[in-house]
Amino acid sequence: MSQTSAGPSSDVDVAIIGAGAAGLTAARTAAAAGLSFVVVEARNRIGGRTVTDTSLGAPVDGGATYIHFSDKNPWTTIAGDLGVETRIGNWRSGGAREFRDGAPNTDTAGGWRSGRGKMWELAEDVDFDNDVSFAQLTAKAPPDVAAAAASMSRGAVGEEPDRVSVADYARLYEGSNLIVPSGYGALVARYGDGVPVRLGVAATAIDWSGQGVRVTTPAGDIRAKTAVITVPIGVLQAEKIRFTPALPRETVRAIDGLGMGALSKIALRFDGARFGANPDMHYVELPGQNPGMSFEMWPFDSNIVICWFGADYAREVNRLGEAGAIEHMLARLEKIVGPEARKTFLGGRHFGWSADPFALGGYSYAKVGQAGARDALRRPVGERLWFAGEACAGKASMTVGGAHQTGEQAVRAIAVKLGGRR
Repeated sequence: MSQTSAGPSSDVDVAIIGAGAAGLTAARTAAAAGLSFVVVEARNRIGGRTVTDTSLGAPVDGGATYIHFSDKNPWTTIAGDLGVETRIGNWRSGGAREFRDGAPNTDTAGGWRSGRGKMWELAEDVDFDNDVSFAQLTAKAPPDVAAAAASMSRGAVGEEPDRVSVADYARLYEGSNLIVPSGYGALVARYGDGVPVRLGVAATAIDWSGQGVRVTTPAGDIRAKTAVITVPIGVLQAEKIRFTPALPRETVRAIDGLGMGALSKIALRFDGARFGANPDMHYVELPGQNPGMSFEMWPFDSNIVICWFGADYAREVNRLGEAGAIEHMLARLEKIVGPEARKTFLGGRHFGWSADPFALGGYSYAKVGQAGARDALRRPVGERLWFAGEACAGKASMTVGGAHQTGEQAVRAIAVKLGGRR
């Protein structure tokens, strides 16, 4: 079966809202369980926050890049089953050079690297009942520890360190990472090949006041016994889907207890110049006149530089639009490597997730004191509504693997409720 545009309304067992990793997994799980379903997706493509762009002549993952905790991540198995190559994906495997305001950094005092271990030692005393932000955790620590907390929060979560729950982040799975040379987004799209999806169809309202649910879309209503809602937390918080009756207080509190980081990327293509950097090396710009960020140089020996940036700085850059954001990052790189950058520049692509209307952020984080919000959101509402996606994946949150797991879990629970074949 192929992805399709909008069709007529139908009575089905499951209405699936969103065709990212969670929605595609929910659909495949429903099919395996013998349940009827309809999938609607607001974008004109599947994959959600996984997307592989090839417009610059090489695969570039504009969203998710790493198969995290690969020993437990279902995408490791999926890639193997589909014959898709993966490789060990160590961050900065090509080494790193540090700069500040375009000049090589010679001041190693107070650097983030030396403070990482101490930061995690401090985190050992934090739990759900005694939660703090990363800024609070390191407020009385030496400068290198505070720098490590800020770097990790902005660069990994994509959010300012005074907003992110330590208890939530500390419980996430650890393990080795894999990368997909052909693109993580391409892997997810291949997994979704054959899933019938109504593209360009946004759910605007869900009425769950009766025995089942009625999903309102611009292409007509969908009547279903249950619904699996996989849209990002940012979309739910913006109330782009209206619920009738209103969601229970516990569910609303869970949604409000989470936030969306703004980790974003810009890909820059050059004509083969290397600026003295080896493949997979990172040019790290430490905070100075501009906030910190990282240039990933020539991944997979391509002619591409990936600019990684997050938190409030990313929100500012993303508001510039694609042309403005690309120019901004090209100017920052030019300050490091000199005029050759502009002379050899061929084009760019901007993936500004905080400005993306279908995401409104990169991925979720728990606010301080709200580390239990993910588990609360995963609880079904009225035995008719299930939420799925990376935001409610517990220890696997913030990952495509977590999205897959929650989509599968939601539909398995629905199959039990409806008496479907598991």
